[in-house]
Amino acid sequence: MLTVKPLFAKVYMSCILVVALSITSCAQQQKKEESKEIQQQSKTTAMKKVSMPVSGMVCSACQSNVKNTMKSLDGISEVEVSLEKKYAYFLYDPAKIKPEQIQKAVNDKGYTAGKIQKISQ
Repeated sequence: MLTVKPLFAKVYMSCILVVALSITSCAQQQKKEESKEIQQQSKTTAMKKVSMPVSGMVCSACQSNVKNTMKSLDGISEVEVSLEKKYAYFLYDPAKIKPEQIQKAVNDKGYTAGKIQKISQ
């Protein structure tokens, strides 16, 4: 009878320990998810959705060249380039890159970038 109580106590303590570790782990995971969500929100609020006319594109290779040039710049994401409309649509972070820098990068590739225009969201 004496050996049952210590065994029961060990099992009981082990169960409490497992439950405590599970709760702690879940709480830490929830904090990480909340932190990621806040970072995502701050990124989207800082980004501006804009369009920019690009002349000089005559084929799909030109279209790809403009798109890849813009994607390679720090502060630009979600680039779409329309050969038919002769426009580039993209998100950019004004804190990281200036419109003049974007235009210069496109112009340096042999195309003519126009003035960036904000798209209403």
